[in-house]
Amino acid sequence: MSRLRPKHFSLGIGADDIAIADVAESRLLTTLPMLDYLTGANSPATADWTALIEAVLAQTGEAKGGELTWTVSDAWVRYFMLSVPSGVSSLAELQALAAGRFENLFGAPPTGWQLVADWQASGNIMVCALPERLIEVAHTLEQTGTWRIRSIQPYAMRLFNQFQAQIPADCWLCGFAPHGVVAILLEAGVVRHVRRFLFTEGLDAETVQTRLIGEMFRLGVTEPRCMCTVGMLPEMPTNGRVGKLKLVIPQLPKALLFQPAETEAAALAQLGGLA
Repeated sequence: MSRLRPKHFSLGIGADDIAIADVAESRLLTTLPMLDYLTGANSPATADWTALIEAVLAQTGEAKGGELTWTVSDAWVRYFMLSVPSGVSSLAELQALAAGRFENLFGAPPTGWQLVADWQASGNIMVCALPERLIEVAHTLEQTGTWRIRSIQPYAMRLFNQFQAQIPADCWLCGFAPHGVVAILLEAGVVRHVRRFLFTEGLDAETVQTRLIGEMFRLGVTEPRCMCTVGMLPEMPTNGRVGKLKLVIPQLPKALLFQPAETEAAALAQLGGLA
């Protein structure tokens, strides 16, 4: 007899809710409100994620578990750039520099955060910080032998990887979410800068472009010729331009058509299902 493959589920951890989808059936199983299960939600690094993850996995009805792909809202992530000095002699030294950079930017040491980057790269590298206790829940699940974690990625990184072949080498790559945008400046296909903008209202391409112009002045670099927009997009200009920037919108797979009324977590679960 052939062994049945484990079922694959996609977990979307939004800013306000969490959702899980059955990938094979392309079906959203449930969406749960975050605050009902997440203790200490105001502090991502110290929040207890266990009850939240257990509650949503219980909705799968799979006692034997399966495979999980996690996509985490950028609301729970911290992004920053790190300039790698030429004299760094060890991974520990490089990670200590990243910890110092985190503290300078966010006002506290990265206690409770897991810093993720391509530590083998040189020059300027982008670092993502994820809540360490969230990652620990994933490791605990794997240790039980019931669930296998395929990947855990922040939303902006999941978008970047999904659409990489369609992203221009020189552009502002903008990953849209309901209340903010992660903007990544690419030069010759290399990440030059990253910034997350928060918006309480009025999120549109023109407003984002105004913020980007400010970033260009602050960085002292030449503005790229285009803006590449991905994710949960607001209404986009129909003339193919945003101010002076050419607008590039990668073609979405048929299975990935975000709906305006869709919750963030449901959209993240949908995106993770394509990984």
